[in-house]
Amino acid sequence: METLLHYINVLNGFIWGPPMIVLIFGLSIYFTFQLGFIQKYTFKAIALSVKKDEGEGTVSSFASLAMMIGATVGTGSILGVTTAVAEGGPGAVFWMIVAGIFNFAVKYCECSAAVKYRVRRAGEYVGGPMYVMTRVLKMKWLAAVFAIGTICMALSAGAALQANSIADVLREGYSVNPWWVAILVSGFAAIVTIGGVKRIAAYSEWLVPIMGGAYLLISLAILCINFKQIPHALWLIVSCAFTGKAAIGGAAGVCVMALFKAALNAISLGVSRSVMSTEAGLGSAAIAASAAKTQSASKMAIISATSVFWTLFICLLSGLVIVSAGDWQNPNVFAADLCNSAFKQVPFLGTPVLTFSLIIFSFTTLIGWSYYGEKALQFLIGNRLSKTWRVFYLLICLIGGGLGTAFSLNWTISPDAFEVGLSTRFMWGLTVLMMTLMTLPNLYMLWRIRHKIKKETLRNLKKVF
Repeated sequence: METLLHYINVLNGFIWGPPMIVLIFGLSIYFTFQLGFIQKYTFKAIALSVKKDEGEGTVSSFASLAMMIGATVGTGSILGVTTAVAEGGPGAVFWMIVAGIFNFAVKYCECSAAVKYRVRRAGEYVGGPMYVMTRVLKMKWLAAVFAIGTICMALSAGAALQANSIADVLREGYSVNPWWVAILVSGFAAIVTIGGVKRIAAYSEWLVPIMGGAYLLISLAILCINFKQIPHALWLIVSCAFTGKAAIGGAAGVCVMALFKAALNAISLGVSRSVMSTEAGLGSAAIAASAAKTQSASKMAIISATSVFWTLFICLLSGLVIVSAGDWQNPNVFAADLCNSAFKQVPFLGTPVLTFSLIIFSFTTLIGWSYYGEKALQFLIGNRLSKTWRVFYLLICLIGGGLGTAFSLNWTISPDAFEVGLSTRFMWGLTVLMMTLMTLPNLYMLWRIRHKIKKETLRNLKKVF
């Protein structure tokens, strides 16, 4: 696995290097200015999200947003931040936030197009970038690439990674055998996903506020404990964004090129994790937005874009908690271990609340991506394999949960029975690779229809507010 991980990371480093950074940043900045800095409507859109809309659709706009946030605010907002900090330094958090702010406009655009060009199939409203590519661009082959990428992301980031993350945090906190965790997660996921989009949305509606509230309270408690370290943590996040990890050691004689490479690593990790955490540019949220009851594509799009705000808020909290705790510099502490090390500072409650938050965050992401993958498969071959997809998805959850651990039916596990951090790093590396299959076609589609999006926005968005 170590060798395969090495080659995956090399390929990801090439793909998510300067060209991808320029592409994503450039397009997000372009749309931000073309749409008159649409981020200014964030708080009005948040208020709008809880109001009832009698338009056509399958689920309410709030249920669609909750499903979107549930699928977005997963391990990417906690473990994604910790892996970025561990590998690229605190500066990665800065670039996650900056990229996310501008990516708000990208998420608006992809959701606007998806809702406008959605279709009714088998009694449900469905849509997404693949339908826009087919109906507007007349590029069925590109739509197929995006749909295949969505299926791959659902299986890797949605099923395997989330199950693995849940198993990892329970293994770290309570020495629970990951295989038993995988079995339980797959069982609970089956209960929800079998009910389709309405049941997934219903569960997301009440799980998302609970998971957000619990994580917010415990994070604020940790920041209160480390109150004196917050200014230094903020300075590290900003300064390391331009100097990378190399500056942390304070070693004399660090050359400009070394600093540049270190900063570039932080930027690359920050941007890729921002796409993963907010899913802006990925196109997945557009699939959820297409199911919403709404009278206006622009209205649902601006509501959908607020999911970026909530994700960035959780990411910033996670970054401050990890950096202020100080263990991010320890090479032997990684991912869930790094989170757990920080949350242990709150006696009795820290580890249980982190465990609970990660489980709920990951579970809502898992069930949300089950829907995304199913809709992508439906686009490719119709409804005839929907039930088969759900069973296969649960099987991948089972395998992903136990990845990196020798099979055993013992309830607890000894420390020497697993490879610390390897399975998590492998899953993140695979996820970033699969993300490319969605991101590139989606960004190309947005660029091709940019004038249509601008015209639609200028005509309808002012009517919404």
